[in-house]
Amino acid sequence: MPQGWEATDMGGKGDTVPEARRSQAERTASMRARLIDAAVDCLNRLGYSATTLSTIAEAAGVSRGGMLHQFPSKVDLMLAVVAYASGADERSHQPPALNDDDDDKLAFFMSRTETTWTVLIQEPAMAKLEIMMAARSDKVLAAKLPDMFNSIEQNRRQRMWELAQEIGIEDREAVDAMVGLHMAAMRGLAMELLVTGDRDQVERSFGLLKSYKDILIAGLIAKAKEARASA
Repeated sequence: MPQGWEATDMGGKGDTVPEARRSQAERTASMRARLIDAAVDCLNRLGYSATTLSTIAEAAGVSRGGMLHQFPSKVDLMLAVVAYASGADERSHQPPALNDDDDDKLAFFMSRTETTWTVLIQEPAMAKLEIMMAARSDKVLAAKLPDMFNSIEQNRRQRMWELAQEIGIEDREAVDAMVGLHMAAMRGLAMELLVTGDRDQVERSFGLLKSYKDILIAGLIAKAKEARASA
């Protein structure tokens, strides 16, 4: 399941709290979680085209009417899956607070690539890729997905920029470009892994991506130190 910034609680199944003792908000959240989890499962097993509201409702053990009350259309549910897979829904967790140790801050910043990669090869993120590809042929999805996607990616860049500043980097343009490149590259590698199943080759490519990041970040930190020394 997603971790770090993209971490989510995959709850909703196997609840032991009696239904009568739960608030309406809790019941609603539980049903939405079950439907989103079922949609993720269907997208990974069946693909976007074969994933219908009926198949999702059946997988979730929810009546079609109950599902439509939460998600009036397939696109509404698909957008909820994107939010969930991106750590942007109500089940998300915030990243851990950092202490003031510079080495810890740098280690945490560098670890974001590995953490994100771990997330991107799990089922929720793979389902998100299915949805992204489907936007090419689903006009309703194509009209609604870009705004959500751009907002999520903007928040991702902002979080990374804040962390970059913590380790002394001052070049936001470079950080934004790095984040964009890494996300595009890792999504591509995740799709390659899905198609080929060649984990060794994909992991070698990912290792090269991390090496480039090491070089870039070391250069950006050095550049910032030089600028401050000469100011």
